[in-house]
Amino acid sequence: MKYGLLVITCLLTITACSGPSKEELRRMQMLEAQRAEQAALEAQREAAAQEARVRSRKAEALSAWQRQQTIPAADINTLFSADAGQQFHPGQTYFVQFELQAAKYNYSDNKQSFTLVGMRNLPNSAVYGPLFPDDQAQYQPGQLAKSVLEFALKEETGENRLGQQILRPRGQRWVAATLNFKTYNILQSSTDAWYWEPGLFKDLSWNTTPEAAYPYTSDRALVVQMGLRFCTLRQCYLDSEYRRHPTHAVRAEVVSVLVGDKKRQQVLAEFIRAQE
Repeated sequence: MKYGLLVITCLLTITACSGPSKEELRRMQMLEAQRAEQAALEAQREAAAQEARVRSRKAEALSAWQRQQTIPAADINTLFSADAGQQFHPGQTYFVQFELQAAKYNYSDNKQSFTLVGMRNLPNSAVYGPLFPDDQAQYQPGQLAKSVLEFALKEETGENRLGQQILRPRGQRWVAATLNFKTYNILQSSTDAWYWEPGLFKDLSWNTTPEAAYPYTSDRALVVQMGLRFCTLRQCYLDSEYRRHPTHAVRAEVVSVLVGDKKRQQVLAEFIRAQE
């Protein structure tokens, strides 16, 4: 009897150690194939959704460019008021324009670079940490706060002796703050000839010849049109100070950027956000 029990125990042990049966293997393979097919379908759906978003945002940006549609000054006042949520919707895109100032042509790199007038570059910005929190920066040594770009929407200015508009002493500033799309991979470019410079002193560069760049730089008519979405929740606003100028910021997301010539009504480059 003991011998019979020993044989049965050995057989059960051998069976247990021999691994899954053919039927179980087939079932596992079928489940894995189904998971792979589902993942492929999901990736196709997301790719199609991204393509549709890019087309829609590109068309909206081009339409705004053709109509020279920008946020009126009165609406900027509303954006920083208690009524902002009633007029500015988080899913809607609002357009603003900023001038491009050309640098000297770079013959060694065969490029024409520009700075974006009205933009501040704040790498590792602790000031804007409340608007763009980074958990890693708070808990892990060596981590840095996120890099932020600040765009002047409205400023209290006055005329100097040269007839130029400059910030008044203690003049207030109203700005939109976005994640730094110059360094973060946020926007898709329509051409490799135009690209963002990650540094502090140049913002945008164009790989071209000096002859091709000259008509645009001499006219000083190049601008950047930005499509922005604003967050109007209470936690999306922040007051700070820049060089003794009170600064009121609202968090924004960049959806599109067009580089264009206002004199020729010509678009030279497009940068579109593909993510939701």
